Amino acid sequence: MTIAITETGPGRPDFHLFTDLPGRIYPPDSIRLKIPETIPTDFLRACFLVKDGGNVVARASIYDNPLMQYAGQRAFSVGNYECADRDEYASALLTHIMDSVKNWGGTYVIGPMNGSTWEGYRFLADHENPLFFTEPHHHLYYNQQFKDAGLAPIAQYYSNIDRGMELDNPEIVARAEELMAEGVTIRSIDLSDFEAEISRVYEFNLLAFKTNFLYTPISRETFLKKYLQTKAYINPDLTLLAEDKAGNLVGYFFCIHDFCNTQNKTLIVKTLARHPAPEWKGLGHVIGNLIYHKAVELGYTSAIHSFIYEQGTSTKLSTHFSGTHYRNYVLYGKHLA
Repeated sequence: MTIAITETGPGRPDFHLFTDLPGRIYPPDSIRLKIPETIPTDFLRACFLVKDGGNVVARASIYDNPLMQYAGQRAFSVGNYECADRDEYASALLTHIMDSVKNWGGTYVIGPMNGSTWEGYRFLADHENPLFFTEPHHHLYYNQQFKDAGLAPIAQYYSNIDRGMELDNPEIVARAEELMAEGVTIRSIDLSDFEAEISRVYEFNLLAFKTNFLYTPISRETFLKKYLQTKAYINPDLTLLAEDKAGNLVGYFFCIHDFCNTQNKTLIVKTLARHPAPEWKGLGHVIGNLIYHKAVELGYTSAIHSFIYEQGTSTKLSTHFSGTHYRNYVLYGKHLA
């Protein structure tokens, strides 16, 4: 066995070896091979291949986001990770990555993360329930490979599923009446003016998400490109915007159909946000209740509240809508001495 590590990247003649690797380490019928893959290039510093003889057996990228910090330290991230089930391959790759980051002056590495929380990040911790749309798929042994390399969990996430779809909690109804009396309106996203709508969402996110764990802003161009691709999946009745009496955006719910579930009609609550000012407390529950009304009307029998950060504000919201545990996810990190 002769292990060698080489560098590649988008535009290089051998980059297809990087993008083709999943086809070598997953079964032909794996859902992983049915999920379109994009290698984000924002903040991309390097891509590495591990070869055993002439065969590519592992890959990963290093992202250098200048605004990414953890524990007060600038953090590089490990992304696009794929590896055959051999400890020596993972050890060689992750050691090389950490050595590279140290050589560049980095003191912390986190992963998996493709540059920022706007892109793919976190490992699934289990495969106990069926995969839902927008969820990543990978070998579960990746978790152990990261741990063996000295990376430890720095954040836990989970998804909840609500199979009750209960409507009109009295507290939520009362809060809705108060907000409506103050001039709040809640409407469907306008797909005929979608670019303008998501431009407003972009500006709002800068305010709503600025205190989120590991949040870093992205450019308007990148945001628009990313979300314009989602237009085909959106039912405007299930993506709602809340505006104050002056027409300012103060909250929204972005929901999509679970295209992976062919047995039951399930809604995915993908993104939700409200203005952080205290006068908008409870707005998320109000929008969620309206979403549930429409979803039930359309025949949905369950809703997945996806990718909740354990210390985030979505926890209370999902629990309020009777969410029960569906899956866990983990993000890892390591201080480089």
